[in-house]
Amino acid sequence: MRMLARLTMAFALMSSIASAQPFQEVTVGVPVASVAEAEAWYLNLLGTDVDVLRPVPGVVEFMVAPGVWLQIFETDGQQEAGAIVRFLVDDIETVQRQSASAGIATGEPIEIPGVVTFSEFTDPDGNALGLYDLP
Repeated sequence: MRMLARLTMAFALMSSIASAQPFQEVTVGVPVASVAEAEAWYLNLLGTDVDVLRPVPGVVEFMVAPGVWLQIFETDGQQEAGAIVRFLVDDIETVQRQSASAGIATGEPIEIPGVVTFSEFTDPDGNALGLYDLP
């Protein structure tokens, strides 16, 4: 009986944790010198059955786990912080207002009409982060 009570409590705790998650998906962006060469390399690594998106020229995204995307994007040189972790939100303006009220600046929103609205910022240690909202 104790085991059943513990399992019930564990499931209730897990449910409350799951519902408290603020983001729907995570995208890890990795800068590359050549998106074509990097895409071929990542397809060899991940396999050809992986879901692939090409939202705009110079950007390719691979779904590497449920709710997790690996995004490669072409740059002229190495991005200052290397990789960037981006979080999908329902409403970027609302999340930015909430973040601002908590003292966190999340950058200016940049819109690519019909594709994405995103912002980029850093954590206190200089790690690159971003928010994005899909139409």
